[in-house]
Amino acid sequence: MASRSEVQRTRAHLGIAAKTMKDTHPEVAETLEALRKPYGARLLMEDRNAPRVPSGTRNVTLMVPEHLRQALQEAALDSVDSDDAKATHILGAVLSAKIPQVLAGDLDVREIPRDPRGMSTAKVGLNVPVDNQVVEELRGQLFELGERLGFESKASVMKVALRILLDEYGMEYEPAALPELAQVQMHVPPRLAAAIRERLTETGSDLRSLVEEGYTKVLSGSWQPYKIPKAAQGSEYERDRMPFRASRTLVESVRAKCPELKETLGHRVTPPSIALDYLIAEFGLEDLADAEFGSGQ
Repeated sequence: MASRSEVQRTRAHLGIAAKTMKDTHPEVAETLEALRKPYGARLLMEDRNAPRVPSGTRNVTLMVPEHLRQALQEAALDSVDSDDAKATHILGAVLSAKIPQVLAGDLDVREIPRDPRGMSTAKVGLNVPVDNQVVEELRGQLFELGERLGFESKASVMKVALRILLDEYGMEYEPAALPELAQVQMHVPPRLAAAIRERLTETGSDLRSLVEEGYTKVLSGSWQPYKIPKAAQGSEYERDRMPFRASRTLVESVRAKCPELKETLGHRVTPPSIALDYLIAEFGLEDLADAEFGSGQ
């Protein structure tokens, strides 16, 4: 801690510097004046509880039911081949890319439904960092956008952003949660997705039942998933979304086991990749899967 005389001298020096900079750098002068005020030093202390966002972005706060926040975060992490990625940064990148498409009329979004009359669903915040300019452009066009898309209530940044993310990960907004079920989404090459849907129809199989069967076998150790490769370098990365619901208890148990499986198998697995691999094995689609995924590693 400095002595009183040292504090007075420092404040005097900051005042002199502020006057010197007033005409040439007024913003710097304002900062110096703020620093010389009582408790001005707090401006140099980092608030460790404040949310950290990447440079050039700002947080967009989405108020969603807790089960939906968890589902979006898990879907984001499952969509990338990394154990170190942050779910909020992945979601923010999606919004930064998709919002301009909505504003240009290349992507339509539906209105988030209101909670049923008389039902009050508890909601939690999901902070997503989105490009500053993109957010400003959306704010400036909300009225026209709501009119064009036929929103019954006033369009908002939160409503548009949440719908984009729900559509991106094949989810629906459910005010009344289905606590026993979790939403999971597979990203599947188009021909392989079509073949799986065809086999499901031909055999009269239920997607949820098959996936839960696979999860149960993984947890018991009676079946191990193979690696789902990346698309071959230079190939077109086309994927169909195949969302499904499965027992929340099973999904959470499988997700908790994934780090152990990674250590055993030598490659990263996720609930969606395990589900997809089990379907490939059950329907005998290994050759088509190899052809569709290529040889990328």
